[in-house]
Amino acid sequence: MKTIAATFTSKKLVWLAVGCILLVNAFMLGKVYINRSAVIAQLELSERELQFPYNYGFSKEDSSARVSLRWATPNTEPINIELNHWRWQHDRSLQLSAAHFASFQFHACTQKTRLHQKQSGWVLMEFNGKSYTDYVAQVEQYHQLIMGLTATANGELAEKELAEKRKDATEFFTAAQTTNSRLFLIDAAAERELLEAVQRERQSANSGQLIIVPAELRAGYYRCDNNEKRTTEVIVDNLAVESLYIPNRLATDFPSDNNMRPTVKFSALVNYGRLHEPWISNLQ
Repeated sequence: MKTIAATFTSKKLVWLAVGCILLVNAFMLGKVYINRSAVIAQLELSERELQFPYNYGFSKEDSSARVSLRWATPNTEPINIELNHWRWQHDRSLQLSAAHFASFQFHACTQKTRLHQKQSGWVLMEFNGKSYTDYVAQVEQYHQLIMGLTATANGELAEKELAEKRKDATEFFTAAQTTNSRLFLIDAAAERELLEAVQRERQSANSGQLIIVPAELRAGYYRCDNNEKRTTEVIVDNLAVESLYIPNRLATDFPSDNNMRPTVKFSALVNYGRLHEPWISNLQ
């Protein structure tokens, strides 16, 4: 009897496990179906905005191919010869209006957890619009500033330093025009409705594309340091969906060799659906 009961219990557990797997798959497929039942926005991105992950390749552990969204935030630092353009390109901070910052209801600065808060919210994303145009103009201003410098001494070291600085500034300017991402996050709020008003206002005078997407954000690192310029600053940790799966039917032309990644040029049609999640529908 015990053996029969144990067998019956084992069968129940097996069917329970199978049922859980089927339920999870059904939920995921249902979510995908709902998201893709309507396209609310389309972006035609390239290798400038979609980068291969570092472990890209058709390895034994993962036969899928993916690309990650590559984005930036507007630079708010003054243009001068000491500007750290690497930090500029990798900055993730946004200066918000008082109303948009208040919508997150971050804890007061007196709390020890003030630097470790993370909240779900929304960001306004702009593709190939005014923010990118301003970015190129700022980089050009920096380039002209560096190219206009003269060596402060007749020594060989000073000449070398200036030559290196000019070389870096020229490469930075070229990259801004040809290879750096044109995708910028320009505003954020805890409620989507707050950004919809900004989207309508900017769209009328903006040649780029604007879309609101979910993201994970935290309060700025320096907002509690009595610095008025940073009291409404937030850090965008990541977008809710940043990694996009490339269907196998579209990924056949991609090289599996990691060393060949930088040479791959492509154009991808990225759709955003009802649930504000992106997917790639076409790739050339």
